Amino acid sequence: MGRVDVLVRRAREDELAEVGRLTVEAYAADGVITADHPYATHLADAAERHRHAVLLVAEDEGRLVGTATVVPAGSPLVERCRTGEVEVRMLAVLPGARRHGVGERLTRACVEVGRERGCERVILSSGTWMASAHRLYERLGFTRVPDRDWSPRPEVRLLAYELPLA
Repeated sequence: MGRVDVLVRRAREDELAEVGRLTVEAYAADGVITADHPYATHLADAAERHRHAVLLVAEDEGRLVGTATVVPAGSPLVERCRTGEVEVRMLAVLPGARRHGVGERLTRACVEVGRERGCERVILSSGTWMASAHRLYERLGFTRVPDRDWSPRPEVRLLAYELPLA
């Protein structure tokens, strides 16, 4: 798999089940969840993300290898997003496609969606254990916003990052 072969685009309806499986597989590979974890049902529901947000996929030679969801303010999928922002959620890359620029391409495409929508900034949350993702976000110009850190559950702490688009 090479960096130049990866195409990032909006997901099609006929791909939603595959996108859901891919998302669960990527999260499970990191040890964040197991297939029977309650959050896995949410991750697998790409149709819900497709209805309420911009669902992106990364494709390599006809195979889906990654996904990300760009959530606009006001969507029922919002966790931290405010007016004038879009929120990146559920960025997932299959283990075999990692370290080939897929996460970077997906993140850049999310930023572009924010620009297209005329947003002031892109916000995202990332688990404390995701050091390689943090390095990617910082390299792309995102900065930490500690006052927006949060915990969906007591055992999970999420760090907030933002990228101004002005």
